[in-house]
Amino acid sequence: MTDLELKLEDAIHVGHVVPIVFDSAEQLPGHVVSTPYWGDTELWTGVYLAGQAMRYRVAQEHLRKGPNAHASERAQEQHDTAFWTGQRDAAQARVRTVLEAFHRDINIAEDWDEELRVPAVNTQDPTGPHTADFGGGIVHGQRGMITRGCTPVGLGPLGINPPSTDPANPINDHANHVYEITWTHGDGNRYHCETSPSRDTYAGVTFGLLTTYDLVDDAALRAVIRQDLLAMADFLVKYGWTFPRPNGYVATGNDENGFVSPLMPHVPSARLNIVNAARHVAEAPVDKAKWDLLWAEELASQGPLLGIEKEINSAQPNEGYFKFNLDHLTGFNLLRTTSGAERDLLARGFAVMDKTTRDEGNAHFEALTFGLTGEPGRRDAAVGHLFEWLQYRAATAGGAPVRNSDRCGRDLSCVQKDRADITLNPAPPVTWYPGDPSRLGDRRAEHPLPVAQRPPGDFLWQEPPTKLDGQQPANAREPGIDFLTPYWTVRYFTEVAPPQLLPFPEWVGPAHS
Repeated sequence: MTDLELKLEDAIHVGHVVPIVFDSAEQLPGHVVSTPYWGDTELWTGVYLAGQAMRYRVAQEHLRKGPNAHASERAQEQHDTAFWTGQRDAAQARVRTVLEAFHRDINIAEDWDEELRVPAVNTQDPTGPHTADFGGGIVHGQRGMITRGCTPVGLGPLGINPPSTDPANPINDHANHVYEITWTHGDGNRYHCETSPSRDTYAGVTFGLLTTYDLVDDAALRAVIRQDLLAMADFLVKYGWTFPRPNGYVATGNDENGFVSPLMPHVPSARLNIVNAARHVAEAPVDKAKWDLLWAEELASQGPLLGIEKEINSAQPNEGYFKFNLDHLTGFNLLRTTSGAERDLLARGFAVMDKTTRDEGNAHFEALTFGLTGEPGRRDAAVGHLFEWLQYRAATAGGAPVRNSDRCGRDLSCVQKDRADITLNPAPPVTWYPGDPSRLGDRRAEHPLPVAQRPPGDFLWQEPPTKLDGQQPANAREPGIDFLTPYWTVRYFTEVAPPQLLPFPEWVGPAHS
């Protein structure tokens, strides 16, 4: 843990946790030359933020108890106090750094606007066509219109850039997401912001903010978190759970490049998560009344649909595995902040997903569900899989390839991947077909691989546990939050707030594989 927290210093840029590339395979501290991907930084930064809030509380608990009761020497007692003081202060500093970035990313769109231009000035994205460009002027920027991340203009390969304009750091996957905004209501600086967030963005940010709100005892920070969560929720409710943007593009290939994204109308867990977060932090009587009413409406209309949503997701458990990460983040927010009949209803929905994911060797999921259910077996599994993660990290560091596909038919049972046809509509229907045996490269393990044998990924626990092959460049490094956040989650719920034994209701339907 101490090694990874120290190394993470290189992965924090402008308050965000990002993958990094060094100038050599030695990966010397301070020698980062590029940050190649920012599209999911809010998700992973939020996951890290929640872990730091738990780190802070674990340290506080050790300092409250005093030196190790088993220490026999004064030197050991001093070491305990110094160690946990350092952990508390480091966690608090990281929390402040991330919250500053999140506050900017949530509020900067207040100063984002576009002029209406007819006829179109440009009808071609750098990486894909759109049908019209009327320049904006219909929807105006406002607080709560969260971005995927913002960095100061001019950082080159160490920041966010407009699509395909910086040869050292081209951005070709989000063709029409990056806009330049001067944060007039903030620090007055110019930023490149990657806009058009996904549900991943909201899941990570709310997970981080809500956990920090409850665990870090700082009234000023809590006030800012409250303001930001309410602004995010107000924006989504105002526009009926869609995400319109001032840019004015009408896109055909990807709704995230267009004028409006159908973000959450068809996703019960995402809507419930946002309204519950606002309800949880609201303090002013008018705010409390508003969000209590909205929560009652959402719970009545969306709560009974949770089980259906989770069964649809679970029916295809390998492709799109990342969705389970989002579900665990939103489930953690919802279930730990509700009780009684409300929690029972929500738990029945999440139990559908849990029947599929609980035995897949996922320390992140196991740590979060231990905090929700209090089941010792989940804690023990998380600890065991974190030890295996250390073996995984050692095996994939330095650019070593992982080629489990070479084992197929020998000591490993493999099957063809399923494939999907997706129609881009406001609520995209997905039709799954059995894998094509003629496509020999499209294979996966029949059953989850041991953690230590899995190929590298940005966050291991969102990668399908049946993925066979992969390789990371020798000079590239992922931040390591896939160890750190589950680690601190287990320690928090073991040493600070042991959870009540409250298993999920048993789902009588199938588990999927």
